[in-house]
Amino acid sequence: MVVLLGLTLPYGWHLWQYYRTHESTDDAYVVGDIVPVSPQVNGTIVAVHVVDNQAVAAGQLLAHLDARDFEVRVKQGEAAVAVATANLHRAELEVQLTQESTSTETARTSATLRSAHIATQEAQQSTAAAEARVRTTAAAVAAAAAEVDLWQARLDMAQAEFARMQALHTDGVVSHQQFETADSALKAAQAQWRASQQRLAQAQTEVERARVDVQGRRQAVERSQAQTAEAQAMLAGAQANRQNVEIKQAHVETARALVQQAQADLEAARLQRSYTTIHAPVAGVIARKRVEVGQVVQAGRPVLAVVPLEHIWVEANFKETQLRHMRPGQYATLHVDAYPDRVFTGTIDSLSPGTGSVFSLLPPENATGNFVKVVQRLPIKILLDPPASSSFALRPGMSVIATVTTRDRAAEARR
Repeated sequence: MVVLLGLTLPYGWHLWQYYRTHESTDDAYVVGDIVPVSPQVNGTIVAVHVVDNQAVAAGQLLAHLDARDFEVRVKQGEAAVAVATANLHRAELEVQLTQESTSTETARTSATLRSAHIATQEAQQSTAAAEARVRTTAAAVAAAAAEVDLWQARLDMAQAEFARMQALHTDGVVSHQQFETADSALKAAQAQWRASQQRLAQAQTEVERARVDVQGRRQAVERSQAQTAEAQAMLAGAQANRQNVEIKQAHVETARALVQQAQADLEAARLQRSYTTIHAPVAGVIARKRVEVGQVVQAGRPVLAVVPLEHIWVEANFKETQLRHMRPGQYATLHVDAYPDRVFTGTIDSLSPGTGSVFSLLPPENATGNFVKVVQRLPIKILLDPPASSSFALRPGMSVIATVTTRDRAAEARR
């Protein structure tokens, strides 16, 4: 009995020390990413290039959809881009032509307006001079009329004197010389009166001529003013054409936006056409292939999956009572049921933020009053050491027994 006790005590001590620093569970499985592959457009499958369980590289062609409808859309987009580009070119030419015509018309009308202003000023100045001549000739007419009146009076006096001298000469009262003197004075007065009449007629003619000239000058002023108004209207029209330039420029911006829209539509059509080829998003192995030639597929509905076997890990569900001393980075040994003679190694990567029941389809509602305490399990992610697992065909879903080496409790207490 003593011998048996002596033999079992070291084994029991070793076993007790082992379980103090190790936590184990058989609720563990190999886990990996399962990448679903789905078409991004609706269409009919015309070719499938892979089979189940086939290894594929990232970007490898998996299947083809019928691309004829998308080719038509691309051609429509290219035609729309060509039309929008032509419209943009035409709008730019219209802006250029409008700018040139507006600049030319503005310069021409500005020159015409300046000429009209100068002509108006000259006509006004000549009208003022003609009006001054009218006033001068009118004064000359008045002076000539006064002179006519003066000589009329003198003529009347000379006629009276001649009549008196003639009567006296007949009676022999005055000499013949005195009679001839009176006759000469009468003839001189008559000559002066006729000369004053001619000067009056000439002055009146000058007045009429000056008045006609004033009328012509005033009409010239009116014509130049009309030309000025017309030139101002033309200049206003030319300046208004600048707004047409702005409108044409707005048309250019609109046409440019339409070109960009057409190009965006074309890029979208080309992108949709590119979706008719389905490529492997990652390197891995084909799984759950549910696509055949002639099948009509819908966008977003998976048709197969790719499993990247180079990136797998173990998910171990430890009881919450086993988690006290577990930390990321701790060493783990893994026994896979498929390889009972092989021990795999790894390290804890992370602990789940919640237990499995919390993330289940119907999580427990403990506040309803039907609470029964059940020990919960928390998923632990364990990363495999690549050299140890690269030569073995580990697949997601395989059963694993995971053992984690935790820290010594005495050392933990000292911390």
